Amino acid sequence: MRSRVGSMDGATRIPAAAPLDRGQVRFRTLLFRYLAVGFILLATVVVANPGTPGAGADPDPWDYQREQVDVQGRGALNAYARTAVRATAWLAKSSIERQRDMLRLSLFDVLAGAGAAESLGGFRAANAQLLEAATKAALLGLIAWGVVRRPAWRTLTVAALLLVVVTVVLTRPYTTVELAARPGVMVPNTMLAVVTRVAPDGTMGSEADGEPTQRRLLTQYWRSFVAHPLSRMQTGTTVLADAPPGKKANVLEALRKNVSAVNDWAVGHRGPERAFIATSALGYVLPFAVGLGVLAMVAACAQTLLFVLCLAGLFVLPLAVAGRRHRRALVRLWLAPLLGSVAVLAGASLLSFVVVRAAETLHASDEYVGLLLAGSTWPALAAFLIGRWLTRRRRGPGLPPPPGRPAPAANAQRS
Repeated sequence: MRSRVGSMDGATRIPAAAPLDRGQVRFRTLLFRYLAVGFILLATVVVANPGTPGAGADPDPWDYQREQVDVQGRGALNAYARTAVRATAWLAKSSIERQRDMLRLSLFDVLAGAGAAESLGGFRAANAQLLEAATKAALLGLIAWGVVRRPAWRTLTVAALLLVVVTVVLTRPYTTVELAARPGVMVPNTMLAVVTRVAPDGTMGSEADGEPTQRRLLTQYWRSFVAHPLSRMQTGTTVLADAPPGKKANVLEALRKNVSAVNDWAVGHRGPERAFIATSALGYVLPFAVGLGVLAMVAACAQTLLFVLCLAGLFVLPLAVAGRRHRRALVRLWLAPLLGSVAVLAGASLLSFVVVRAAETLHASDEYVGLLLAGSTWPALAAFLIGRWLTRRRRGPGLPPPPGRPAPAANAQRS
């Protein structure tokens, strides 16, 4: 009976410990939930405040911002080519803008952080005397509580630190928001600096901020997927792709006067060719633009989560003094997701640069292959068809007969 009771007691203890193990959420699941919360917060502020005045202002516009995507010509084919090349330009421009915004600003900070800091600053200015009196009263109450009740020094320290944090946030709202948003911009710029050192270029000079690298990559991305097909649609060649945007109209006009074939392309006499070029350009840029858009969205969610966790860190870090249990919860619920969001943001930023570089390399290799096969496309196709026919003829007698048919006479005699 004792052995049975002991076994029953052991059996009752094991299921009691099992729910505790099942209740522990994995780090990947916890990070995914945090990112989902960041996505919901970002979507909410985007819907509530879709405009970002002054966020996209650039005193030095790039070439793609000054490009005039316009195709002349009448007819259905020219209208289709015009629509397709404008859609291509919109996709390329949107993906470039998302990459630039990821390095310049944190979207959640622009949409919600700056407004919250301004509102808190206005509230502080309007109620300065009341807030000062409340702070002094809270400090005196904390001292009286420590003298009369004599609580544990950890509890008293946590209360004092929380009072200091609230006072700093109320008196320095702009600095607090700026410091919380800074890591979300520093991580992508650090990844770009890594790309700059790993793949240096002679045109970058000695600057270490990474902006020349980003500008070079994104400008080449625009030229490969928009400027080259647009130049071919206007002139039949890529002569306008590398020309400055302000001089392209003069170059096109000079070519139309001197070369009659260019004039046919410019006025829209090559409708089928234009439609084919526009369709291929749209199909070429679509997967890269979608990939860059998805990576930019992941980076924006990680930036939002990083901003919220950095801001919450001011209030949760004092709990590290409370005890070991609080420190474990702090590491698991704040520090680990913080480092995870940094890793996700770094990975999304690095993959964005890799996608841009892969798109540029693929387009360049495609052009090289086109140059190598120029004038020899049909001979290469004929050689491929002849070789395939000879291979089938050589393997023909050795192949087994299809089901339902009798074997050939030669094979029957051999058997």
